[in-house]
Amino acid sequence: MFTALGARIKGWWRTNRLRCATQWKTIRPGPEARRGAVWGSLAAALVCAFIGGLYLRTGFGYPIDFAFAFAVAAVLILVVTLLVALLLTILRRLPRMASGMIAGCALLATLIWFPVPAGTLIAIAAAFLGAAIAIFITGRFREAALSKKIITVALCTLAVAANVYVVWLFATEGSLDKLASWKPPADSMPAMLPAPNPAGNGPLAVKTLFYGAGTDIRRPEYGPGVAIKTRTVDASLFFEDFKGWKRSLRKKYWGFDADRLPLNARVWYPEGPGPFPLALIVHGNHDMADFSDPGYRYLGELLASRGFILASVDENFLNSGLFHDPPKQQQVRGWLLLEHLKLWRRWNREAGNPFAGKVDLNRIALMGHSRGGEAAATAAAFNRMKYYPDDANIRFDYGFAIQAVVAIAPADGQYRPAGQHRWIENVSYLTLQGAHDADVSSFMGSRQWDHVRYTQPGPWFKAEIYAYRANHGQFNTVWGRADAGEPLSWLLNLKPLMPGPEQRRISKTYIAAFLEATLKNRREYLPLFQDWRVARAWLPETLYVNRYQDASYVPLAAYQEDADLTTTTVPGGSIDGANLSIWREGRIPFRQGNRDYNGVFLGWNRAKDAPPATYSITLPEHAAADWRLDANSTVELSVAALDEDAPLPGKKKDEKKKPDQKERESPDFTIELVSSDGTTVHVPVSRLAAVPPPLKEKFTKVPLMETMAYPKDWEPIFQSVRAPLSAFTGDAGSKPFDPRKLTVVRLKFDRTAAAVICIGGLGFGRQ
Repeated sequence: MFTALGARIKGWWRTNRLRCATQWKTIRPGPEARRGAVWGSLAAALVCAFIGGLYLRTGFGYPIDFAFAFAVAAVLILVVTLLVALLLTILRRLPRMASGMIAGCALLATLIWFPVPAGTLIAIAAAFLGAAIAIFITGRFREAALSKKIITVALCTLAVAANVYVVWLFATEGSLDKLASWKPPADSMPAMLPAPNPAGNGPLAVKTLFYGAGTDIRRPEYGPGVAIKTRTVDASLFFEDFKGWKRSLRKKYWGFDADRLPLNARVWYPEGPGPFPLALIVHGNHDMADFSDPGYRYLGELLASRGFILASVDENFLNSGLFHDPPKQQQVRGWLLLEHLKLWRRWNREAGNPFAGKVDLNRIALMGHSRGGEAAATAAAFNRMKYYPDDANIRFDYGFAIQAVVAIAPADGQYRPAGQHRWIENVSYLTLQGAHDADVSSFMGSRQWDHVRYTQPGPWFKAEIYAYRANHGQFNTVWGRADAGEPLSWLLNLKPLMPGPEQRRISKTYIAAFLEATLKNRREYLPLFQDWRVARAWLPETLYVNRYQDASYVPLAAYQEDADLTTTTVPGGSIDGANLSIWREGRIPFRQGNRDYNGVFLGWNRAKDAPPATYSITLPEHAAADWRLDANSTVELSVAALDEDAPLPGKKKDEKKKPDQKERESPDFTIELVSSDGTTVHVPVSRLAAVPPPLKEKFTKVPLMETMAYPKDWEPIFQSVRAPLSAFTGDAGSKPFDPRKLTVVRLKFDRTAAAVICIGGLGFGRQ
């Protein structure tokens, strides 16, 4: 029986194999289809090579760029063709040379759009289209079998559709998917700030000049005609590991090596005797042949008209180009800012210099964008050191009166002094970030914000501003609307972005107000950093989140001291929770990675008729008196809403369940204060601040690219809640509340039915 069954199966297999072989011969692509596929692939490869040369931008000119791109394309296609031909010779199945040419063209196209497979899809679509067109043109289509005609028409239709889709994908700006619709309640808005709009031009006439080594071979503004000729600086000890052809090629392009870095800058300054506060701003990483330092002219003209000197520092020679970044350039970016300050110190006392006596060196600010934002913080840290922390052979001797640091969409952690976080002390710090930043997609400036500390009383404060629909590049007029170079930028989702002038209105408003407050003691602008809503008429209409803290702040719970959920940062205090469905401490996440410091995560889901969840912090004995709490004191906490579902109390969270995809509501709760005599007062958070729900973003047009490059569509962003003790009220007939007797701060989650939040810290400050 088994023998007969085996024979039947064997016969069935032989019959169907022969039938499939016969069918394959009927529909098998002929020579004309193979030639068409090759020509289609080559056409796609030529387009990709042209695009590669167009946007290569080595700085040596288009003839070199195109020659290089087409040479790489030719060599790559030839090598892949031979390799595939060799492989198929071994396999003896597919046409060798045609398959090799198609594979080589596909690989070239893939490299152009790396790391997404768009290039491969383009090459395959072009190959199918070329094959179909060749069959139609050669006239063999009429002679083909019906099955082959059907397949040819189907493939041609699919190829045309794929090519049309690719063109449409590149041409469209994207979509508004995931864009938040939440807005702060109109009836909760505070009064507008009674101060002049800081983004308005001041009364002073603006002048400009360039200074530099005077030997630049690329830019005439830094050539022999500079207004002030400067020395060069030797950075060779930083670049001891930078060797070989890469260093030689970079030297060939710029005309100088690491031992002769120029000190170049363009300056906007007010007409008048001064002295004026001084601010330096430095760009971040960008194509080194697409010069970045002119991109802050809008800030230079504004600030100079308001009585500040602004120098936009040239560090383009440290930027990407010629296929690499110089090693350790992050450290050098900050060091160069301090070397520029040395020039200004000398010029201020040098007779005959255009800036003699015009610079107030007791009022200095350092500012930067992207890697430049990290460089400004690095310079503030180096300013207080005697040696470069990674090599004591490099001595520092600075000690400038740096009062303020501004970081626009900064990087953080690309350089860590001696492998540690960069702490800066006793300076005011402002960081701005766009929520739709496709380059620095996590709020890195917020981590540096947490590493600014105040060791003594003073006028300093730190603030962060997070602006929805703002991106990375539009803070610099040179960088443009997209946060990636062409052609990869064609795949970015640009539709949600606000116009460039609107985005720069944010930086003009906040930076001008910050410098007025820190360098000119215009304290009337402080409320702008405490609650963005007081300046809503000055800002573009979008969503903002802001965090604020000043030197008066005393931490009660910072969540860094130990792993015990019940202890406070200040010894002697205690923490308790009731009816919470989530209560844990841990690292606060970024979109990718985390902030390297802890917060507390609290979730509640209130069942019907159940008591509200609470989170209570008991102060150490006599703490309220020791801290001199009074009616002018504030309770301050940083709150971020999370895109998580809170289970019912006592129920385990389902880790496999995806979060509810509907837009979440703004979390609201009550802050209660309890005194030692039993008096309780309270205030709802929504009366003090607008805590937004998780703000989501879509950065690209391609789902696969989105998943690869941006694994999460949100991250926790902290909103400050500053509750003046004078804002708390008690129940009717209760005793007056005495802040000196405060014993418990309690968060009562009674105003939103369910939510998960993260608190980055809780403490006390002063109004």
